[in-house]
Amino acid sequence: MTLKTFSDKAKTFTFTYEFKDLDTALVAGHALLGYMTGTYCQPVISLTYKDKGTLVAEYVEDHKLNKTFKRICDSFKDYHKQPEEAEAFEERYKRERVLQLKESEDFESLLEKVTDYELELLDYADRLLSDKPIPMDSMTAFGTLEMLGDESISLLQKLDVEGEYKGLAGYTEHLK
Repeated sequence: MTLKTFSDKAKTFTFTYEFKDLDTALVAGHALLGYMTGTYCQPVISLTYKDKGTLVAEYVEDHKLNKTFKRICDSFKDYHKQPEEAEAFEERYKRERVLQLKESEDFESLLEKVTDYELELLDYADRLLSDKPIPMDSMTAFGTLEMLGDESISLLQKLDVEGEYKGLAGYTEHLK
């Protein structure tokens, strides 16, 4: 494979493309860099990103590459169509749980919950690391779930459409 070169009379061209978001523009920019690196012996290209998703490519060539660059960028047109189902379960849970807590808790009660959770985690860590670990049992799990409360468990049940938390399925039956 022979890499292309450009003449001494090559010009600087500018290509601009609007994407729905910055992430898509960044990915498409990497694709343009890959194209230039795989095509030219000494590629000359500079990428900048503006606003919420504008990709601006300045490159040196004898002829415009706008059609080629547009074809590459068009292939990323639907890149960021990410339905809510594709969002990580943990992220959905955190987002919705924060909204619940903002409505139902004040600062002092949140501090109480955080310290309770810290103590619970420290207890788990101590049990796992001790020379004679205490086996984790259903009583420990039920105590933790009781501490979390029905709102938290109900939200988990509502969001866990994939059934990732199989162990909690039986416990959450009484919340339906």
